[in-house]
Amino acid sequence: IKKTLKPGEWNDYRIRCEGKRIQLWLNGVQTVDYTEEDAGIAETGVIALQIHSGPPAEASYRDIQIRKLTVPSAE
Repeated sequence: IKKTLKPGEWNDYRIRCEGKRIQLWLNGVQTVDYTEEDAGIAETGVIALQIHSGPPAEASYRDIQIRKLTVPSAE
């Protein structure tokens, strides 16, 4: 992550959730490709922004976009 993260600058963070598959990219570098296997985990819900536990920190967000994935039509 040290090679990809830009401390003190804006970083681009992309999240793609398709069914139970979750993919994450930081500044164009894929960092996670995970498929949830627990059937008890909901696939719908609230979208929230947070940072994880640790020492006191501040997070800022800008240019947030949420796009619904579309299924290509079968022709």
